[in-house]
Amino acid sequence: MNIGQNIYLNRTRINFTQEQLSEYLHLTKATISKWENNQATPDIHYLVLMANLFNISVDDLIGHKKILSSQERSQLFNDLKNNKKKFTADQSLANIEKLSKQYLNDYKTLLMLVQFMVNSFLDNKGLKDRTAQLALALLNKIISHASAETEIQSAIMLKVIILFQNEKYDDIIEIYHNRPYKLGEELILANSYALKGDIEKAKEVLQVELYQQILLMVESLSTLISYETKENSHEIIRRMTGLIELFKLEELHPNSAIKCYYTLALYYIDSEEEKAITFLGKLLQCCKNLLKQFQLHGDSFFYTIDDWLESLPMGTLPPTNKKLLINQMEETFNTPVFAKLNSHPQFQSFIKDIQELKKELQHEPYDS
Repeated sequence: MNIGQNIYLNRTRINFTQEQLSEYLHLTKATISKWENNQATPDIHYLVLMANLFNISVDDLIGHKKILSSQERSQLFNDLKNNKKKFTADQSLANIEKLSKQYLNDYKTLLMLVQFMVNSFLDNKGLKDRTAQLALALLNKIISHASAETEIQSAIMLKVIILFQNEKYDDIIEIYHNRPYKLGEELILANSYALKGDIEKAKEVLQVELYQQILLMVESLSTLISYETKENSHEIIRRMTGLIELFKLEELHPNSAIKCYYTLALYYIDSEEEKAITFLGKLLQCCKNLLKQFQLHGDSFFYTIDDWLESLPMGTLPPTNKKLLINQMEETFNTPVFAKLNSHPQFQSFIKDIQELKKELQHEPYDS
């Protein structure tokens, strides 16, 4: 624990001088100086007053931090998934609220908890407001106090997702409208590692950046289809499916390919049913690929990204489980928009495949 450093950092964060803090606490400037130089320690009364002033917990101020390892965080995530079937949604959310207080200084764990809440409760009408309120409070804390840029950016991204779900479009525009364009920071970073002789780290930086940008690119193209003319959409589809094939996303990141193929099946359902059938077949194959290798992973091209994937708040763990995935597939194929395909033999074979997959998974643990 380094109480002195924490007092100094938080005092300067709120633009207080030693004189102002001493006046607030009715003490001398010399006392504040001794605390900040670790020549003396404030008693609990003053710790509480300073924590209130700095808008942090006493644990934050004294530097008492419980930080989970990547393995411990993965275990906690699995526990949360298991508890979803044992407890009501209200009880599960209350448990997360308690955990968020327990790990208030562990920002990766807080991000994992928020991610779990977003995936589990944001669509629950009875819990939506409570979930959003808790999640935004935790994310704002991370944005204000975290020092790691990756944690801050992850928190901003999750915050924007929640704002979007709650139709707070003006707030999102306020956050993002002045964002800087990509300036190639990763290229400079990679070249810096390379010039210092660390070629492996240079390759990792570039592969991680490419991996993220490719996933974002195909999702952006998928979204752009709905905003473009039919003529332009055909070119977007050609390029998007080309990227999926070029980088083998059906195996590398099936979930991204699933989203794209679902968009394309919807796009063609009223004009070219055979193409809709084709993309539903591709969607189902991606689902099978995902079931075979359920966790996030690299491949023969992205062979340096595994450590980075493990460092993510949820690690390589997927946000759902196999049984829920199959249930979602079943709902997708049974949605009314695809009802006109019910008489198509190929579509019926897809439905049969899904039922077979359900049977294969019925004896697996719920959280697998």
